[in-house]
Order: sequence, then C-alpha cells, then structure tokens
Amino acid sequence: MLHPKRGPSSRFAFVLLALALLVGLAAGCGKKENKIAAEYEGGQITTKEFTAYKTFMKIVNPTYGSIVDEDSVQETILTQFVGFRVLSARATDEAKKQGKDEADKQFEEMKKQITADADTKKTIEQMMKDGGLSYDQMKLFMEEQFIMYKDADLKVKDEDISSYYEKNKDKFKYATVRHILIGLTDKNNKTRTDADALKLANEVKGKLEAGGDWKALAKEYSDDPGSADNGGLYEKVDPSQWVEEFKNAANTQPIGQIGDPVKTSYGYHVIKVEARGTKTLDEAKAEIRSTLASDSIGKFMTDELPKLIKKTNVPKPSASPSPSASASASPSASASGSPSASPTPSASPSASAPASK
Repeated sequence: MLHPKRGPSSRFAFVLLALALLVGLAAGCGKKENKIAAEYEGGQITTKEFTAYKTFMKIVNPTYGSIVDEDSVQETILTQFVGFRVLSARATDEAKKQGKDEADKQFEEMKKQITADADTKKTIEQMMKDGGLSYDQMKLFMEEQFIMYKDADLKVKDEDISSYYEKNKDKFKYATVRHILIGLTDKNNKTRTDADALKLANEVKGKLEAGGDWKALAKEYSDDPGSADNGGLYEKVDPSQWVEEFKNAANTQPIGQIGDPVKTSYGYHVIKVEARGTKTLDEAKAEIRSTLASDSIGKFMTDELPKLIKKTNVPKPSASPSPSASASASPSASASGSPSASPTPSASPSASAPASK
C-alpha cells in the first residue's frame, strides 16, 4: 500500500515491528547456557531473552528473518532492545494503563491471524518453540512496546504540535489522485514488454476518457494491490513520498484531467489528479504528534542510551536456523499499519516498491 514515509501508521509500524521489550525467560530449562547479551544501568538482557525477542520480530515481519542474525544487525537490534526496555520502565502510570489496553487488543488480533490457518499456526508455533517464545511472552512484549510509545505520545504538548505545523507547513502539502498501474509484471506474475504495457495503459486511458468507471477499471486492470479495489484512490498524500515521476505528475498534472501514461520502474500509471492543497492543523495533528513522539524516542536513543549501556555480547546464531514463516503465512499487524510489498509509487522501501530519490 501507499504510505507516507513518515506517516503515523508507518512510524507506529516501526515501533511494533522493530522494537520489543522482553521479560525474563525461565533460566533453568534446556541445555544451552544462558549468558548475558547486554548489561545496562539497572538491568541486563540474557541470550535467551534476546533470542526470543528476535523470534518475535521474525514472526511479526518475515522480512527480518534473513537479517536478524547478522552480527552488525544484531548489535543494532540489541541496543534498541535495551533502550526501549528502559523507556517502558520509565513510563507514567497513565501510559502504562493506556498502552496495555491498546496492546492487548492488538495481541488478540495478531493471535487470531496466527491461529486462523492450520499451516500458518504450525509454522509459526514451531518458530516460537525453537526461539523460546510463548504467547504469554509475546503479549507482554507487545504491552511494553505500546506502553513505551504511549508514554512518548502523551508527553507531546498541543503548543509543540502548533509550533511544528507553522514551521513545517510545506510538509503537509497533499495531492489526491486516482491511478491505474499497468505493470511490467501483471497480477499473475507474468511479465509484459514495455511496449505492451504502454499500449494497454493507453487503452485504459481511452476507456476512462469515454466515461469508464474508475472502480471497475482499476479492479480489472490495475496491478497495484494497494489501490485496485478502491478505484485507484490515494487521498491527501504528501507527493514527496512518491517516486520522482509519479510525484511530478501529482504536482503538475491539471486537476480533473487524465494524463498520458506516466512511466516508473514498475510500469505505466494512468493518473487523474483530483485535488491538491495543504492539510489543516487539525488534519495534520495526529501525524505531527506521532512525529514528535518518535523524535523524542530517537533523541533518547542517540543522546542518553549509550551512557546507560555497560557492555554487549551479541550471541552467535545456531548452526541450524529455525524455519522462517513465509510472507503468506506470517500475520501482519494490520491495525498498526505494517508495511506490505506492492508495486505502488511509494517511496518507502519494500520488496517491490521503487524508491524515490
């Protein structure tokens, strides 16, 4: 789907997908030695805890499956792990209450996704077993994550939001567009030549200009799964988050007209710009609040966290890795806006979305 790079849902997804705060696992079971992975002011993280944390990340987003055991990545993940455990512990009582309530709802949705399909359940529960992760632990990890983020969110003041908006109004320019993507790879994963894609895009343009219904034609022709079922609509999106060619069309194409097909690395887009403008403060408030909350977390990570960590000892991965869940088998944290791979003009990195400059 098409998500602004810094939108509230993507940042929230980052928090959910990349930052977990683990509670202690039982240390007396199993033959593996439970060493210290990280020691920081006020606590420590064991290798079993860290393994469970990485398992949680792999389950929530399979993209992490191939990289979480790399040495350089593990060091970063472990540092984040420490940082957000500390922030969660520091949270106010109100943040803990609200964060727990929100996390419990998310957990129930996630568990439903895991257990709805027998094959998915088998695959993921095997991963959990291999990684020493239980459902109760997963729930606690999510609670602490939401508590951490809620604490940062509640500390954002209205005057800070207003000040940010006045200083950054250009960031809240938007375009509302409809588009139909004729991809160089179609819905059935079959390739098209550039000439064939352009020919079909022009045919679709002709049908639209003749009064064809956007919803019907997008559903029939568009190779963008993020908008095909919604008439190709992306509403009030910051054009700077789109790849260059699509962004230029959104910023310059006459409003209400269907332009010539616009080529990107994924094919040809038939585009109609419906509106351009600037979000009001009220419209931008949630996004700004999320930005400022994330910025405060980032500042802690940069300025204070290094002083709290005494030592880290990244464990070596097992010689026989756990099976990883496939993209179709893994639950997506849908309520939190987890990223999905789709050939849209999104500038956010994904397996198939082209990146902007």
